[in-house]
Amino acid sequence: MNSSKTLFLACLLAVLTLAWPPVGRAQSQSEMNQQSLKEFEAADAKLNDVYKQLVARLDEQARTKLKTAQRAWIAFRDAQAELQTDVTARGGSMAPLMQNTASKELTQARIKELETLMKEITEH
Repeated sequence: MNSSKTLFLACLLAVLTLAWPPVGRAQSQSEMNQQSLKEFEAADAKLNDVYKQLVARLDEQARTKLKTAQRAWIAFRDAQAELQTDVTARGGSMAPLMQNTASKELTQARIKELETLMKEITEH
């Protein structure tokens, strides 16, 4: 390898080393738990916004059905996240991270479901 390539690779390695750990990324388990909670809370806030938009587009009968379904879905989400956490991290320090992550992912999936319902209402 010629000296200019060696110098380039050495400089690149130095820059990458200085940039690690990534800025703004949680490092300790506690920080990762807190970050995952923020991410779940953001997803939950978006879910609430989408839900409110959908409720506003429905008639009273459909609104009642949506409210019933949403309450049942929230109970499911919470129970499912607890199950996933129990299976992967029962009582461990990463249990909050696992529960928040599962809750966030389930919430993101629900957002897509509600957005699909809104799209169907718009198309009909």
